[in-house]
Amino acid sequence: MRCEDARTILVEVEGGERSAALREHVAVCPACRAYANDLEGLRIGFRALAAQSVPEPSWGFAARLVRRLDVEEWSRGADFLEQVGRRVVYAAGLLTLLLLLALVLPASGPLRGPTASELYWAQPDTATLANYSILPDETLESRELNSPAPNSSGAKGKP
Repeated sequence: MRCEDARTILVEVEGGERSAALREHVAVCPACRAYANDLEGLRIGFRALAAQSVPEPSWGFAARLVRRLDVEEWSRGADFLEQVGRRVVYAAGLLTLLLLLALVLPASGPLRGPTASELYWAQPDTATLANYSILPDETLESRELNSPAPNSSGAKGKP
């Protein structure tokens, strides 16, 4: 006999009407034996409760009970709405933060290439380099010697 079948039979049948197979399984299986003992303890407790007389309710018992049930229902609903509201506020804050980061962060970075305007402004200006003496002196002198004269007429030495 399987444990599930034995437990189903134990719940449906009172303690004295057990079959031989069920008694044998309960004697062999410690889990089912503990389940049968717990179930018998519950049955004894319910019989004892049924034997006691029901206490008479005091004046205003029903009104207090209804008021308490109404307050508990309201508090459960308020707790639920508070939890949902808190999650909505957190989600809205996260979305706002992501939107601000998307607007503030530059379009280029280590994962994206530079934009066309960044490439244009990154090109070196040779005239500026010559004016600020970034190049060594020999290079500047050789440029002055190799560059054409400001006079574009082609004649040398004539004004």
